[in-house]
Amino acid sequence: MRFRATRIWLGRLCLLACGSTEIAANESVLFDPQVLKDRGIDPALAEYFRESPRFVQGTRPVSLQVNGQPKGRVQMTFNQHGEVCLAPALLKAAGVRALVLRRQEAGTCLTFAEGFPAAVVQLRPGREQVDLLVPTATLLPPDQASRVFAKGGMAGVLNYDALMTDSQFQGQRSDYRSFTSEVGFNAGNWVLRSRQSYTAQSDGARFEHLYAYGMRTLEDYEVNVQVGQLNMASPLFSGESFLGLQIQPEGAFAQLRAAERGAGSRVEGIAYSAARIEVRQNGVMIYTTMVPSGPFTLRELPLLSHSLDLEVTVHEQDGQQRRFRVPAASLYDAQFGSPPGFNVALGRVRRLGSDERQAPSFAAFSRDWNWGRERRVTAGLMGATEYVSAGWGLQQQWSNGIFLGARQVLSSDRSQGLAGNQLQMTFSAQLSPNLSTSLINVRQSEDFRTLSDTGWNQERHQAESRSRDQWAFSLNGSTAHWGTFGATWSRYSSRDEPPQSRLGLSWSQMLPERVSLSVSLERDMGGAAASRQGSAAYLTLGVPLGGQRSVRSYLRKDDRSGARSGVVFSDAINEIQDYSVSAEQRDGGPTTFGARLNTLAHYTSIDLGYSQRPDATNFDVGARGGMVFHRDGVTLSPYPVRDTFGVLKAGEHAGLKLQTPRGPVWTDGFGRAVAASLPAYTLARLEVDNGSLPRNVEVLNGYQEVEAGRGSVQHLDFSVMSVRRLLLKARTVDRQWLPKGVTVHDEQGQYVTTVLDAGTIFLSDAKPDQTLHVRLSDNQRCWLEYPLNEVPHDSLRIETVDATCLDPNLS
Repeated sequence: MRFRATRIWLGRLCLLACGSTEIAANESVLFDPQVLKDRGIDPALAEYFRESPRFVQGTRPVSLQVNGQPKGRVQMTFNQHGEVCLAPALLKAAGVRALVLRRQEAGTCLTFAEGFPAAVVQLRPGREQVDLLVPTATLLPPDQASRVFAKGGMAGVLNYDALMTDSQFQGQRSDYRSFTSEVGFNAGNWVLRSRQSYTAQSDGARFEHLYAYGMRTLEDYEVNVQVGQLNMASPLFSGESFLGLQIQPEGAFAQLRAAERGAGSRVEGIAYSAARIEVRQNGVMIYTTMVPSGPFTLRELPLLSHSLDLEVTVHEQDGQQRRFRVPAASLYDAQFGSPPGFNVALGRVRRLGSDERQAPSFAAFSRDWNWGRERRVTAGLMGATEYVSAGWGLQQQWSNGIFLGARQVLSSDRSQGLAGNQLQMTFSAQLSPNLSTSLINVRQSEDFRTLSDTGWNQERHQAESRSRDQWAFSLNGSTAHWGTFGATWSRYSSRDEPPQSRLGLSWSQMLPERVSLSVSLERDMGGAAASRQGSAAYLTLGVPLGGQRSVRSYLRKDDRSGARSGVVFSDAINEIQDYSVSAEQRDGGPTTFGARLNTLAHYTSIDLGYSQRPDATNFDVGARGGMVFHRDGVTLSPYPVRDTFGVLKAGEHAGLKLQTPRGPVWTDGFGRAVAASLPAYTLARLEVDNGSLPRNVEVLNGYQEVEAGRGSVQHLDFSVMSVRRLLLKARTVDRQWLPKGVTVHDEQGQYVTTVLDAGTIFLSDAKPDQTLHVRLSDNQRCWLEYPLNEVPHDSLRIETVDATCLDPNLS
């Protein structure tokens, strides 16, 4: 920064002191020595700054932009003048037509400017970036140009999610423990992961292994290859658990081109008290968490499959359990934005838990074709021993926001002599800018069988009717004066169970002074009498109190628990900690008091909750995060570590805050942190938060940009250094201020800085053993002497010290 600022200062004199009125960015500058002398500037200083900022000679990864388009970090070689040397790998990365490069002698360099005279090369060493402007005729077509993504790296991963609850109700104690872990490692762009869960309650413990797999993206073919214990990702067939091989399109490339991202899973419901939520899929628990009383929404769940329903259980504080089902068809919006391509799966069905049925081998193939810009066709076939299934799908998207989809899957189980079909219809429409609706219907015949249904023992009557009929409807809108509203309705029926329906209504409005009012209604209808919950209503009023503080009062009523009212006060202690305290009064019952603390600790995330009333006490604590085992040691993360991540280094300082795509992280005692999730094949920016820097720490490059290939482990280093800033008030031996404009040099004669008014000398990074001299004239110089404490004043950004410039002939 000192180099750049001084050069700009000199540049302002260039119209008077230079021989030319226009200077190119990378050309040297000639100053008139006499003009500089007349203005009190040492001509030697101008000689030092006659060259523009440049890269250091050698090879290093540098960010590349071609005609304004980022191409990622590319290995480039720079000559002794800091110019870019031409190389085939550089041309390929830039997407520029290759030249016939003449054979160079060892140590020589053909610069980019020499190979492409019409190109403009802009070197930005301060940003570790090179910008190229080349004629469009030299650019390769998009389908031939290749982007270079950062690859490689090796590290081990451990993710954890622990939950512990202790409850006492009317003298009875109930404990619950849950620990979910994901272990694995990344190597050579391969991702290997294994996920398992352990739960323990008063009546016993249970360990469940969910999956173990390896994955790698073949970038040249834009496909993702998986091997191991998998769940079928076919757009047509159910999410069968199997052991084998799967190939599917790499969706990140479609996001790279179209900047589109599919909607994630979403589960909504109402908790009547501070409750524990369990989400299961295919009988296996995939997610558990604690929620406060009131409406809740769970997003981005770790689904085993997009084709299997979710079973949601709400465990209330008083022991009540409520269950409802979320149809698989409603977990994701229409995946029309996913890349067209083929899905292949080969393997053997994987039986879960105590299921000891025979596991058939199978092969499945499906493919999507875009038929025009608004229509997609899907077809597929799956075959196994005595089992065949085929399907088709059609999706149509109109420009006015109307979507219609149809999907049918046929099955034939020859071992049981059964043939059936499953038909799904999906409709959604944007009725107006503020009103949207959707309708989903799934009908399944009695004799329809998925591959996992095969092998039933009919003598034990395990293969009961699979007939079912599901409906899911939603309507959402907003008005300028009456707030937002929503309505949901779902119905599930099968031949062996009575029909069950669920109706939900919601309304919210923002009142003056940022006061919010909302109403939620829920009603269960049909189903077994023992599990029927009846009706529930929830009224909430929120009032802001300034800053992050707010108070929320609510009133709720349901058929089982009656009426309850409560108040919740919440506040944020700082950006990583918030808390709430609450009180709830039952109709004719005792008052419940509670408190909750959520903290994003530097190296883990922790949630604490406590509630008490005369006949019951509840306590829960949760912790989640990740660990990365890399070449330099072990680093903790407050977030789960995903398939593509980075290990960051910022000097040797602990507690420095870094901004990552996943959220803020803090360096540990070794100056390291983890970027827990980097978007694959997308430009990601990581920055040092300057507000977290101590006074004696300076950042040379405060940000990094990287386009990481899926499965890679990026090691990114921020140049952070401890500095000691001094403001010298320098006099000569006869107590005169040093003259303004003379230059200060080190013992090697390198320029350091310039003397300002009244003998003021600013040293941006003073060293205790540093020897400095001042060049008073062509033949005279003096040596600076100034006392320094061994320990710097960390509380001072700049230390002011008196200095004396001694005549070397008198020493």
